[in-house]
Amino acid sequence: MSVLAVADLSHAGSVPVRRPGRPRAARLRPLATPEASVTVTITLGAPGSEESERVLAALRDLVVAAGPGADVNLVSAEEHPTAASAPEPEPEPAGLRLDTRARTVDLDGRRLELSRLEYELLLFLSRHPRQVFSRSQLLGHVWGHSHTTVRTVDVHVSRLRTKLGDPEFVTTVYGVGYRLSDDTRITVSEG
Repeated sequence: MSVLAVADLSHAGSVPVRRPGRPRAARLRPLATPEASVTVTITLGAPGSEESERVLAALRDLVVAAGPGADVNLVSAEEHPTAASAPEPEPEPAGLRLDTRARTVDLDGRRLELSRLEYELLLFLSRHPRQVFSRSQLLGHVWGHSHTTVRTVDVHVSRLRTKLGDPEFVTTVYGVGYRLSDDTRITVSEG
Protein backbone atom coordinates (compact mmCIF):
# COMPACT_ATOMS: atom_id res chain seq x y z
CA MET A 1 0.00 0.00 0.00
CA SER A 2 1.46 3.38 -0.97
CA VAL A 3 0.25 6.78 0.08
CA LEU A 4 1.30 10.05 -1.51
CA ALA A 5 0.86 13.12 0.67
CA VAL A 6 1.14 16.59 -0.84
CA ALA A 7 0.97 19.48 1.59
CA ASP A 8 1.05 23.18 0.78
CA LEU A 9 2.13 24.82 4.00
CA SER A 10 2.25 28.38 2.68
CA HIS A 11 -0.75 29.42 4.75
CA ALA A 12 -0.13 27.26 7.82
CA GLY A 13 1.10 28.77 11.03
CA SER A 14 3.08 27.10 13.74
CA VAL A 15 0.49 24.86 15.38
CA PRO A 16 1.14 22.57 18.36
CA VAL A 17 0.33 18.88 17.96
CA ARG A 18 -0.82 17.02 21.05
CA ARG A 19 -1.29 13.25 21.01
CA PRO A 20 -2.70 11.43 24.01
CA GLY A 21 0.01 9.85 26.10
CA ARG A 22 2.77 12.15 24.82
CA PRO A 23 4.24 14.62 27.30
CA ARG A 24 5.48 17.26 24.79
CA ALA A 25 3.90 18.95 21.83
CA ALA A 26 5.66 19.00 18.46
CA ARG A 27 5.63 22.18 16.40
CA LEU A 28 5.42 22.57 12.64
CA ARG A 29 7.24 25.60 11.30
CA PRO A 30 6.15 27.30 8.10
CA LEU A 31 8.55 27.06 5.16
CA ALA A 32 10.73 30.06 4.34
CA THR A 33 9.14 30.66 0.95
CA PRO A 34 5.36 31.11 1.15
CA GLU A 35 4.58 29.43 -2.19
CA ALA A 36 6.59 26.27 -1.43
CA SER A 37 4.93 22.88 -1.28
CA VAL A 38 6.13 19.58 0.10
CA THR A 39 5.54 16.17 -1.48
CA VAL A 40 6.04 13.09 0.64
CA THR A 41 5.74 9.53 -0.67
CA ILE A 42 5.39 6.81 1.94
CA THR A 43 5.30 3.11 1.14
CA LEU A 44 3.53 1.12 3.82
CA GLY A 45 3.47 -2.57 4.55
CA ALA A 46 0.31 -4.63 4.49
CA PRO A 47 -2.89 -2.64 4.96
CA GLY A 48 -4.11 -2.88 8.54
CA SER A 49 -0.72 -3.86 9.95
CA GLU A 50 0.52 -2.20 13.14
CA GLU A 51 3.25 -0.35 11.24
CA SER A 52 0.79 0.97 8.64
CA GLU A 53 -1.60 2.14 11.33
CA ARG A 54 1.20 4.00 13.19
CA VAL A 55 2.28 5.79 10.00
CA LEU A 56 -1.29 6.70 9.10
CA ALA A 57 -1.87 8.04 12.64
CA ALA A 58 1.26 10.20 12.31
CA LEU A 59 0.02 11.49 8.93
CA ARG A 60 -3.34 12.38 10.45
CA ASP A 61 -1.54 14.31 13.21
CA LEU A 62 0.43 16.24 10.59
CA VAL A 63 -2.73 17.09 8.68
CA VAL A 64 -4.35 18.39 11.88
CA ALA A 65 -1.20 20.31 12.80
CA ALA A 66 -0.99 21.92 9.35
CA GLY A 67 -4.21 23.70 10.20
CA PRO A 68 -7.16 24.83 8.13
CA GLY A 69 -5.06 27.10 5.88
CA ALA A 70 -2.97 24.26 4.49
CA ASP A 71 -3.89 22.45 1.31
CA VAL A 72 -3.35 18.75 2.03
CA ASN A 73 -4.10 16.01 -0.50
CA LEU A 74 -3.81 12.34 0.35
CA VAL A 75 -3.80 10.12 -2.74
CA SER A 76 -2.88 6.51 -3.29
CA ALA A 77 0.00 5.59 -5.60
CA GLU A 78 -2.47 4.35 -8.22
CA GLU A 79 -4.06 7.82 -8.40
CA HIS A 80 -0.72 9.64 -8.79
CA PRO A 81 1.17 8.86 -12.01
CA THR A 82 4.70 9.61 -10.76
CA ALA A 83 4.28 7.58 -7.59
CA ALA A 84 3.01 4.55 -9.49
CA SER A 85 5.87 4.67 -11.98
CA ALA A 86 8.71 4.62 -9.45
CA PRO A 87 11.79 2.92 -10.91
CA GLU A 88 12.33 -0.68 -9.96
CA PRO A 89 15.47 -1.30 -7.92
CA GLU A 90 18.33 -2.71 -9.95
CA PRO A 91 18.81 -6.45 -9.36
CA GLU A 92 21.86 -7.51 -7.42
CA PRO A 93 24.67 -8.83 -9.61
CA ALA A 94 25.26 -12.58 -9.40
CA GLY A 95 28.30 -13.75 -7.49
CA LEU A 96 29.98 -12.42 -4.39
CA ARG A 97 29.46 -8.80 -3.34
CA LEU A 98 31.39 -7.11 -0.52
CA ASP A 99 30.27 -3.74 0.79
CA THR A 100 33.18 -2.22 2.71
CA ARG A 101 31.14 0.61 4.19
CA ALA A 102 28.48 -1.67 5.70
CA ARG A 103 30.97 -4.57 6.13
CA THR A 104 28.49 -6.99 4.57
CA VAL A 105 28.88 -9.90 2.18
CA ASP A 106 26.16 -11.10 -0.20
CA LEU A 107 26.39 -14.26 -2.28
CA ASP A 108 23.90 -14.30 -5.17
CA GLY A 109 21.68 -11.85 -3.26
CA ARG A 110 21.81 -13.84 0.01
CA ARG A 111 23.45 -12.18 3.05
CA LEU A 112 26.29 -14.15 4.65
CA GLU A 113 27.14 -13.84 8.33
CA LEU A 114 30.93 -13.74 8.60
CA SER A 115 33.14 -13.14 11.61
CA ARG A 116 35.40 -10.09 11.56
CA LEU A 117 38.46 -12.12 10.56
CA GLU A 118 36.58 -14.13 7.92
CA TYR A 119 35.39 -10.86 6.41
CA GLU A 120 38.89 -9.32 6.52
CA LEU A 121 40.41 -12.44 4.95
CA LEU A 122 37.87 -12.47 2.11
CA LEU A 123 38.28 -8.72 1.56
CA PHE A 124 42.07 -9.00 1.46
CA LEU A 125 42.00 -11.86 -1.03
CA SER A 126 39.42 -10.10 -3.20
CA ARG A 127 41.54 -6.94 -3.33
CA HIS A 128 44.47 -9.05 -4.54
CA PRO A 129 43.01 -11.38 -7.18
CA ARG A 130 45.22 -14.08 -8.70
CA GLN A 131 47.90 -13.53 -6.05
CA VAL A 132 49.02 -16.37 -3.82
CA PHE A 133 49.73 -15.59 -0.17
CA SER A 134 51.51 -17.82 2.30
CA ARG A 135 49.94 -18.42 5.69
CA SER A 136 52.57 -16.16 7.30
CA GLN A 137 51.81 -13.36 4.83
CA LEU A 138 48.08 -13.67 5.55
CA LEU A 139 48.75 -13.56 9.30
CA GLY A 140 50.69 -10.34 8.83
CA HIS A 141 48.23 -8.66 6.44
CA VAL A 142 44.88 -9.81 7.87
CA TRP A 143 45.59 -10.54 11.52
CA GLY A 144 48.21 -7.79 11.84
CA HIS A 145 50.74 -10.02 13.56
CA SER A 146 52.61 -13.24 12.96
CA HIS A 147 53.00 -14.63 16.49
CA THR A 148 49.90 -16.86 16.08
CA THR A 149 50.29 -20.35 14.67
CA VAL A 150 49.82 -20.64 10.89
CA ARG A 151 47.09 -23.22 11.49
CA THR A 152 44.87 -20.30 12.52
CA VAL A 153 44.75 -19.31 8.84
CA ASP A 154 43.75 -22.87 7.86
CA VAL A 155 40.87 -22.85 10.35
CA HIS A 156 39.54 -19.47 9.14
CA VAL A 157 39.85 -20.48 5.47
CA SER A 158 37.93 -23.68 6.24
CA ARG A 159 35.14 -21.75 8.00
CA LEU A 160 35.01 -19.21 5.19
CA ARG A 161 34.71 -21.96 2.57
CA THR A 162 31.87 -23.54 4.55
CA LYS A 163 29.96 -20.27 4.79
CA LEU A 164 30.49 -19.55 1.09
CA GLY A 165 29.11 -23.02 0.32
CA ASP A 166 31.85 -23.77 -2.21
CA PRO A 167 35.38 -24.85 -1.29
CA GLU A 168 36.63 -23.58 -4.65
CA PHE A 169 36.15 -19.87 -3.82
CA VAL A 170 39.42 -19.89 -1.90
CA THR A 171 41.96 -22.09 -3.67
CA THR A 172 44.81 -23.88 -1.92
CA VAL A 173 48.13 -23.65 -3.73
CA TYR A 174 49.85 -26.68 -2.22
CA GLY A 175 53.14 -25.91 -0.54
CA VAL A 176 52.61 -22.15 -0.87
CA GLY A 177 49.32 -20.83 0.56
CA TYR A 178 45.92 -19.53 -0.55
CA ARG A 179 44.40 -17.33 -3.25
CA LEU A 180 40.97 -16.41 -4.56
CA SER A 181 39.77 -18.66 -7.35
CA ASP A 182 40.13 -17.33 -10.91
CA ASP A 183 36.43 -17.90 -11.74
CA THR A 184 35.09 -16.16 -8.64
CA ARG A 185 32.76 -13.33 -9.67
CA ILE A 186 33.35 -10.77 -6.98
CA THR A 187 32.42 -7.12 -6.61
CA VAL A 188 33.93 -4.94 -3.91
CA SER A 189 31.98 -1.77 -3.20
CA GLU A 190 34.32 0.73 -1.54
CA GLY A 191 31.48 2.84 -0.17
